[in-house]
This record gives sequence, C-alpha cells and structure tokens, in this order.
Amino acid sequence: MRALFRAGALAALVILASFSAIAADKPFQRDDLADAAVRLEGQIKQDAGAVAKPVVTLRREADAAFERRDHRAGMQILGQIVAIAPNESADWLRLARSILQIRPSDDRERALLLECAGTAAYIAYQRTDNRNEEAEGLTLLGQAFADRRVWRPALDALRLSLELREVADVRALYERLRQDYGFRILDYTVDSDSASPRACFQFSEELPGKRTDFSPFVALAGQEKPALSAEEKQLCVEGLRHGERYSITLRAGLPSVVKETLSKSADFTIYVRDRKPLVRFTGKAYVLPRTGQRGIPLVSVNTETVKVWVYRIGDRNLINTVLESDFQRNLGRYQLDRLGEQRGVKVWEGELKVEPTLNADITTAFPVDQTVGELKPGVYVMAAEAASAKPSDYEDLATQWFIVSDLGLTAFSGSDGVNVFVHSLATTEPKAGVEVRLIARNNEALATKTTDAAGLVKFDAGLARGEAGLAPALVTAAEPKDDYAFLNLKSPAFDLSDRGVAGRESPAGLDAFVYTERGVYRTGESVHITALLRDAASGVWTATVALPSGRHEYAFIVNGERWVADPFAVRVRDEYEADYSVVTVGDRRS
Repeated sequence: MRALFRAGALAALVILASFSAIAADKPFQRDDLADAAVRLEGQIKQDAGAVAKPVVTLRREADAAFERRDHRAGMQILGQIVAIAPNESADWLRLARSILQIRPSDDRERALLLECAGTAAYIAYQRTDNRNEEAEGLTLLGQAFADRRVWRPALDALRLSLELREVADVRALYERLRQDYGFRILDYTVDSDSASPRACFQFSEELPGKRTDFSPFVALAGQEKPALSAEEKQLCVEGLRHGERYSITLRAGLPSVVKETLSKSADFTIYVRDRKPLVRFTGKAYVLPRTGQRGIPLVSVNTETVKVWVYRIGDRNLINTVLESDFQRNLGRYQLDRLGEQRGVKVWEGELKVEPTLNADITTAFPVDQTVGELKPGVYVMAAEAASAKPSDYEDLATQWFIVSDLGLTAFSGSDGVNVFVHSLATTEPKAGVEVRLIARNNEALATKTTDAAGLVKFDAGLARGEAGLAPALVTAAEPKDDYAFLNLKSPAFDLSDRGVAGRESPAGLDAFVYTERGVYRTGESVHITALLRDAASGVWTATVALPSGRHEYAFIVNGERWVADPFAVRVRDEYEADYSVVTVGDRRS
C-alpha cells in the first residue's frame, strides 16, 4: 500500500494540465480533490514503471487476486492497469472499490486508504461520459467522505449521484446523512437586552442572499408577515416586545445555498424577558465643551440608581496613559483600582438617581462641574454601573474618558516639521497666547512655544525626526485661564483616501511635474516632454539643455547645477510652463 503514496512530483506536473481541462465541465468540483488526483496518478505511474504485460493479462491477474480476497494485491495490479490505460474510467472505479474493501492495520492507514479511494473515484467521475459511471463514482466518493466524517462534500456527492441515477441504497444513505448532518437548525438565541428584541435561529449552512423572501417559511402567531432579517447562517425574527411570549414555526422547505432545504418543520415557544439592568455611555468622544452645561450623557436601563466613580490622571502621567491600550476603553474594577493607586487619584465617588421606565433607554446628564468641582489639567476617567449589579473583577464597567476644554487642537506633520493649530471649540476662532508643548515618548518636553495670532505654532523638522524615546508622541496646550487640552500624535490620522483626496507625499527638495503628450512610443519616434520644476518654497527653477554626454544620456542644467536625464532632456523656458524638447528614442526602452 505504501507504494501508492511515494512521491511522484515529476509525473504529477505532466498530468496537471490535462486533468484540469478534463474536469472543467463536471458539476462536482473540488480543488483539493483535483490536486490529490494529480498527485495520485503521478505516484501510480512512477511506482508502476515500465509495465510489460498487456492490460488483458493484468485484468485476469486482478480477478484472480480478488477471488482469493487478496485486495491489496488486486489494488497493486489495478494500479498498473490505470498507469498504462489512464483514461479507462471503469478501471478507476474498480480501483476505488478495491481500496474501500481493504482492512486497514491502524487509523493512519485507514485515513490514507479512504483518501486514496475517494481520489480514485473522483478521477473516474471526471473522466467518464457514461451517466451510470458518473453516478457510481459520486457514490463511492460520498461513501469515502462519509467514512472520513467530512459531511458536506459527502452529502453533495450523494445528492448529485441521485440526480444522475436513483438507487434505493444510495437514497437511504443520503437521507440518513442529511437528517443528521445536512442543512438543519443548530440553535436559537433571544436578544432580550436590546431596545428592540429579536429571536435569531442559527443554521448549519449559509442562507441565500438578502433578496430572498423567507416569509413563506416563517410563521409567527398573531402576525401575518413578521419582520425578518438574514445574514450568513442566521435568520432573525425582528420587532418583538419585552415581557411577551411568542410561538414561531420554521417550515420545511426553507432554502439554503447548498441546494438543500429544511427537511421538516420546527416549532419554538420563546419568551422575551425584560432587559437586565444596564449602564453605558453614548460614545468615545473625550473632549467636552468648557462653556455651557458640562454634562456627560449616561444611558441607563431598568435601574433607579447608578454608581459612579471619577478619577483624574495628572499631566505628568498623561503620556503613558494616552499611549497605552487602556485609553478610551472600558476598564474593570481591578484596572480602576490600579489607576487610582499608581497613575491618578479618585476625585469623586457616589450615586446618581434616575427615573427609569421599564425596558426603555433613559439618558441622564451627569453634572461634572457640580460634582468634581475645579477641573485641574489632565485626563478624567468616569466609570459607572447599575447599583443592583453584582461586583465582578473580570467584567468591564461602562467607562468614559474626558477632558473639559475650549481648546481644539489640529496637527500636521510634514517635511517642515510639526504644525499645530489651536482654535476655540465654542467660536472656532484661533487662540493666541496658548502655550503648546511637544512631548516625546519618554515624557520629555522637546519644545515649548506660544501660538501666534493665527493660533499656529511650528516645531522644527529636527524635532519631528526623533527616534525611540525622543520620538514626538503628544502635544499639550495650556491657557493662562487653566484651560487644558492634548492631542495624541501616535493615533491614526484622518484617512480620506477613499474620498478621492488622498494627495501625495510632500517632496523633500525639488518637485518636478513632468509629462509627455502620450504614453506609448515605438523605437525611432520622437518624445515630447513638458516639465515644471519648483522648490520647497514654491519658487520656480529654470533649466537649460546641455549637449548630450552619451548615446543614451542627456544632461540639463538646473540653476547652475548639472542634472542627468536618461533617456530624455528637459528644457524649462519660463516660470510657468516648459518648452517641448524633442528627443529621439534609441534602442533602449523608455
């Protein structure tokens, strides 16, 4: 048996193209089987070597071996037959049947035999034009997959076999496998904690696209046409109400993408309980306006009291906090305790009373200015949970990171360094006289500057090129009136590339805009090139053409400096446009 599995890479490469062409028109296609078929046939041909006996003699010897019940010997002889007559599908079918009759010595050999039998059956199926042989090949393939407990391809192969030829034993096997492993309902869930509850049913296979009408296959007592939504392997009944009981029936015939339908109807009685007590915040935005009411929206469900904790992380510990993964994420009790002990301080703890409505989202503004009092520079962390919740060190609490400020910061990094703009969040006017600091990753202040009348400060390019601990990581802004804000330079920048305004990299030195009048040239044709050159200050550079310095090299002078262009030369005539320079293309590709 081992001979069938020795390497035959060279022969496999020879067979690959022909086998792919033969297999293209069959309805049952699997890439893994196609690859295995090429490998198996290559191994068989290499192991058989030069076969001297005619096919007729080999068939008689195979018959004799099978009469002796020596299936291993018969398999080896059939391997010689298919090696010299590879297009005889009947021999491949017989080889698949003989392999399935071999009693394996251990689990490893069993797996190899089943894989080999399925591959031989797949080759027979792909190489025959006989309807009965196609059906038999698919049956053997389905049996091999079923014995390997690979249910989906087993079901697909048996279903296609029955479409070609109806056989009672194959039908019984298919129906038994379909009942246990075919398209079926696996489980269901009830989403009771959402504002609009729903019941969702999970299936073993994916459902058809969203345009499929599932309403004929779903019955909801009391509703003629329930609201349904389907996604991948899940079908949901929408629009349910809390505190009510529903009877839902999924009817037989519900379709799937694997050409199987739900074999029998299923009835479900579902109760949608009231929502659990819940507290959450409305978003991740952490800059609150300094003017007006300083309230943080807090959403609660089915609770009369909310426990609240507020922590402050000072300016000196800000860099580590902002760059760590905890920033703007929900924190657990253990993380909050560590925060209060190591990086910050607890500034308030108490309870917030709310007026709940059963199962409804209640939004209450937490009065930051009345509870915390004076807001010192730094970032604040507010955590909250329902008073009735059981304490747990492993579950995250609803967490809101925030600062209260009127300073809006915007930073741009380029070849000229880091440019920071400071504007008022209330009026959008530029803020002058604001102290802006550029902080490195190691918490060192790289530079401190004050905004001008346009609300702008510029940090030199050398500071922006710092590495490791000296890499710029944070910008902080402080106003004499105790206003404070910060901006993380390591967070992702606004990516507008999908809006068609991605722009391009800013050039470090000379910027050239060069184009030709068309894109394709033949050898011997002339190329007309236009160029516009500018420096970093948008000043226009002029160029004059020098004599060619080589057969395929052309030089030009840019403001007194000799530049080489290959295979073309450029001449800039004035400060707005370039004159055409005519260049003959040689035998080198341009």
